[in-house]
Amino acid sequence: MGESLKGLARLLGYLRGHALHFSLGMVMVLLMSYTSGVVPVLIREAIDRGVTAGDYGQALRYALLILLVGVLNGAFSFAGRYLLVKSAQHAVYHLRMDAFRAIQRQRMEFFDKTFSGQLISRITNDTERITRFLSFRLRMFVYSLFLIAVSLYYMVRMNTLLTAVALVTIGIVVALNSAYAMKVRPIYDRIRHQTGVIASTATGTIAGIKTIKALSVEEEISKKFERENEELYSLNVEATRVVAIYGNASFLVLGIAMSAMLYFGGRAIIVNTLTVGELVAFLTYMLTMTWPLRALGFTIADIQRSLAAASRLFEVVDSAPGSVDPPNAVELKNPRGEVEFRDVWLTYHTGKTVLRGLSFKVKPGEKVVITGPPGSGKSTVLKLIARFYEPEKGEVLLDGVDVRKIKTESLRKTVAYVPQEPFIFNRSIRENIALAKPDATMEEIVKAAKIAKIHDFIVSLPEGYDTVVGEKGVTLSGGQRQRIALARALLLDPKVILLDDPVSNLDAGTEKQLVEDLKEILKDRTALIVSQRPSLVKLADRVIVMAEGRIVEDGKPEELARKGGAFSEMLRAVGGNE
Repeated sequence: MGESLKGLARLLGYLRGHALHFSLGMVMVLLMSYTSGVVPVLIREAIDRGVTAGDYGQALRYALLILLVGVLNGAFSFAGRYLLVKSAQHAVYHLRMDAFRAIQRQRMEFFDKTFSGQLISRITNDTERITRFLSFRLRMFVYSLFLIAVSLYYMVRMNTLLTAVALVTIGIVVALNSAYAMKVRPIYDRIRHQTGVIASTATGTIAGIKTIKALSVEEEISKKFERENEELYSLNVEATRVVAIYGNASFLVLGIAMSAMLYFGGRAIIVNTLTVGELVAFLTYMLTMTWPLRALGFTIADIQRSLAAASRLFEVVDSAPGSVDPPNAVELKNPRGEVEFRDVWLTYHTGKTVLRGLSFKVKPGEKVVITGPPGSGKSTVLKLIARFYEPEKGEVLLDGVDVRKIKTESLRKTVAYVPQEPFIFNRSIRENIALAKPDATMEEIVKAAKIAKIHDFIVSLPEGYDTVVGEKGVTLSGGQRQRIALARALLLDPKVILLDDPVSNLDAGTEKQLVEDLKEILKDRTALIVSQRPSLVKLADRVIVMAEGRIVEDGKPEELARKGGAFSEMLRAVGGNE
């Protein structure tokens, strides 16, 4: 309960920018509750003073008064709904932005162990649930409680026996609603989790559709999705069963209560201790409270679910580093491009140690090819330099400064990382190249494209640099995607370029051309290139061979080739030294 209250308080804190709107909205809800609660009293007066007394003038006056109260009730309802929805949208806007920024601040380890579908579900489904809670469920909760309080006040003043019947009814219904909330919350939590699993499965299928079709595994993937879908179906059916049982039980209790009121009220009218108007008012109150009492159960359950959704979002917000950079972060002035590893160790969250006391230094302007068998830690070296991961022990230095102490913006301008499969966004080529520098001029973009040897291809397209390339660059070849990624990296004129297996997905002709072009692209820059392809050795001043997270060979390529060690064996295994 304490955690729920803390979560609610934190959630309401997001309303501070619209606190006045929210407060006025709640006042409107209270006025709406009061006007709803006073109608049965006016009905009582219309019957006792007008209808049963034969005074049609009084009956007309009360009828008009009831109409006026109804109009006011509608006005209060409209104003309350508008103000609360506006406040809720403001709060959720900022909560969604906080969660999105937190996801962007997360370290790579977070994404290694978190499904993308779960994150998408939190940003979309959970925020929508919170919006409904703040704009509707919270309003209904306050409305229901205050209406019940107003109703009981007037009922006590009319007849204590019938009020006792109403109180017993309310108590039973509240107990049923509490039991309902306790039973339904864990089911809805599982539904929320399973929805994320479904989203992850669908996202992964769409992302890997080419591989799925190439391997003809559509049936297997469909069966996996079917299992997850059946689980979600079963959970929703279970939730529906609980809702149906407890919802009908509340109606049954209310029906019994109204029958009891008719019996006791009828006897009281016969002995002149209750008027006809008062009995009608009591029955009207029970009818009036039917929806609030039922809604209270749904609201209690929805509050639990909304707080659970908020908790999941706060987990994302709280798990992210408060700042990407430490307080004493420095900016690199006139970087030279020297890279050094000092006794670096790294273990992934899976428990696998990928680097074991790695130490080496790369001089400014040096071109180093890092090679070795799969799983030897080659790509991890590049990711540590780019600070996607942080070593558990040791230091990664850039120009003698630990990369953890360099301002991120400065590091990104100095070090460019081009992954094995560069991600091309569903935007124009111009926007893709200018991704890291949105304010880049067209001249700067064209210059980067020319250095990356992709300009001529771009201008040959009907829309040139404004050509939209489709999601993940599906309209481009592997070589074209690599060159656009290179242009994107070169736009910032980095001193250090990290290439993770840049020719692995290219055909022989494209590979040969790209390797030739890389000689010019990498001129006057420090380059670390991860690859097992002999063609890239032509670019290297030095080769580092890794195995099981350690360096087993380090030297000039021609020296290692003659040495007859691991590098020489690798060259023979892949077909010579070209």
